[in-house]
Amino acid sequence: MNLSGKKINLEVVTPARVIFTGTVDSLTADAAMGNMGIFPQHAPALALLKPGFVKYSAAGASGTFKTSEGFLEISKEKVRIIVESAEAAE
Repeated sequence: MNLSGKKINLEVVTPARVIFTGTVDSLTADAAMGNMGIFPQHAPALALLKPGFVKYSAAGASGTFKTSEGFLEISKEKVRIIVESAEAAE
């Protein structure tokens, strides 16, 4: 499957604010049932997240967030990560 040119709209939110919104190439998240890898055109899904890390890559760059437990929702339009807390990790 050729996914060149395809992107993922990623949103990381807490009750207090939107931590990140942007377009990424792929991401991984620490789900309760194991590490999830998400690429463009992933099937819709809902997952429980355990405290851990969300890592993404975008246009040759990458980023990592340390997150509390929460939820990950994959839809046709975007991937939304809803957690109690999140902060950029080095």
